Parts: sequence; structure tokens; C-alpha cells
Amino acid sequence: MLYNRCAEVDAKFWRDLAQADPEDIFRRTGIRRHENVCRFSFFNQEAVVDLDGQRVFRAAATEEEPGFRLCLITLLYLLSADTAGLGPPVSPLELPGATLFFQSRGPHAVPSAPLEDRFGHDLDGFLEVGRRLGAERRASGDGALAFQVFPGLTVEVILWVADDEFPAQVSFTVPSGLDRFWQLDAVLGLMGLVVKELLRTGAPLLG
Repeated sequence: MLYNRCAEVDAKFWRDLAQADPEDIFRRTGIRRHENVCRFSFFNQEAVVDLDGQRVFRAAATEEEPGFRLCLITLLYLLSADTAGLGPPVSPLELPGATLFFQSRGPHAVPSAPLEDRFGHDLDGFLEVGRRLGAERRASGDGALAFQVFPGLTVEVILWVADDEFPAQVSFTVPSGLDRFWQLDAVLGLMGLVVKELLRTGAPLLG
């Protein structure tokens, strides 16, 4: 079954978050809860979690449908991530169990292909998207961008542009230790969230 909307997230996650200790959330993430509302950085934007309304939205686009993945990964971040327990960046394929979980194609494929298709011949566009999303440039590949998706949780996207010999290639890094808090399908969802944000931000550049 394909989930698309925030309302399709299991209500149990919302109940668990409503019952969670606000001080524990603050200790793990640095995010305060005020009157059942959490506000925090999402890339270089502000995101809002409204526990009473069971909504996640961008502060600059309150009526926009955030989508299933953004809501779920946001809730998992608030419920279980501990940024103090995250280590230096590693390939997601280096996480325990990842070589069995991630596949070259299908629903468990690392979502490189959409970015290779969009930016494989457009390094300038890739770097411009990074600038718009507040990324830190890194010295890997032909271009590498480190995105702080949530406070203390950074995902790096590394691009090798296509040339006469080799096709475009995109790889990711995630914090080591992320598997201590999330199952690998959540790590996959995090990478998918990054891909969606890059494509969304990069779409106007095509015009």
C-alpha cells in the first residue's frame, strides 16, 4: 500500500508523542514543546508539529500538504533520535544489516536515481539547490552538500556528474549510530525525504 498523506501516519505515533516527556525530547534533540506545539529547523526552513491537530507543516506554507514521509520521519525523530549518540558520517550501506536490507532496485533501493537523472548533467543546479537549502559544501565527488535535515541530524549528498566514460552517480552519507534509534526503513525514509526536498527546490531551476 502506498501512503501519501500526513493523515495516513499511524495514530499510535501521535499518541506516543503526546505522552512523551517534553524534557526527554529537549535533552535528545534540543527542541522545546510549548502548549503541544514543537517548532524546529527543517533544512533552512521552520517546521511545526501540532500535536492537538496531529499536523506537521512548514511555517511558511501552513496549508500545504506535507506528505506521509515528512510526517512519519519527523515523528520518529522527536520520539527516538538522540543527537548526542550520532557519530561521524558513513555510507548507509555501512550500517549494521544494511547490505541485506538495501537493494539495487525496488522499494528498498537507496534513492540515488532521481537525483542522478535531475542533476547528473547539472552540477551548477545541484550547488544552487544546496545554497537555497542552506547546505554546507563538502570536498567529495564533483560536488557534495551536507544538509541539516533536523537539528543535529545531517545527511550528505555526493554527486559525480556524467562524462563520456561514466554515467552520473549519487551517493549519501548518514550519521553513524543512527541505526541505534531507527530501523533501516526509517533511514531509507530519511534519504527519500532529502531527495524530495532537493527535487522540489530544484524544479524551478529547470525553467
